[in-house]
Amino acid sequence: MYVSNRMTSNPVTITSKTSARKALDIMQSKGFSNIPVMDNGHIVGIIAKEDIINQYFCGEKGYTLMEDTLVEEVMTKEYVTIRKMDYIEKAVVLLKEKDISALPVLDSDNRLVGIITRTDVFDAFTDAMGLDNKGTRIYMVVPEFVGQLAKIANIVRHHGISIEALSVFDSGIVNTKQVIMKVNSKEVDGLVADLKNGGLDVRDVGYL
Repeated sequence: MYVSNRMTSNPVTITSKTSARKALDIMQSKGFSNIPVMDNGHIVGIIAKEDIINQYFCGEKGYTLMEDTLVEEVMTKEYVTIRKMDYIEKAVVLLKEKDISALPVLDSDNRLVGIITRTDVFDAFTDAMGLDNKGTRIYMVVPEFVGQLAKIANIVRHHGISIEALSVFDSGIVNTKQVIMKVNSKEVDGLVADLKNGGLDVRDVGYL
């Protein structure tokens, strides 16, 4: 999945000379937490709602700060960007490593084309887990051998059931993986029995 699949395209922007008060008003009215800052067609920073609020309560200017202060005084100038054709996994890593809540998205010509936030990444994870689709969630711990996922897929196919989502995680147990599978059926007793007979440790089954 690419960043372009999850970003907000053509994001609202402000200039560095916009007042902090106006920037906060825009964010509150639009439901935004971050806005890219653009001057003369080029991105020069990004400002977050907490940047303004923190300065409002903690800044030396006190309660007049938002009225008198320009965005350029409180925006993040050392911002981090990402490309629209980067994989979304890179966005996850950057958001976590840099401890930031949003990334401006650039195209191959360094033009701002979008913004991707932690919420966007969370929504992508929700889709990957199939949480919005009805079905049965099967949690397994499986041996870390070649062909285990193929074995699971073949067993599911034998029962005429479709896999809605399949995720693999570290189990914390040597030579094993956690597998969480969502299938589009409530009738899974036979499937679960065959998974167990195939040497797969089924730990939990639940309809969502």
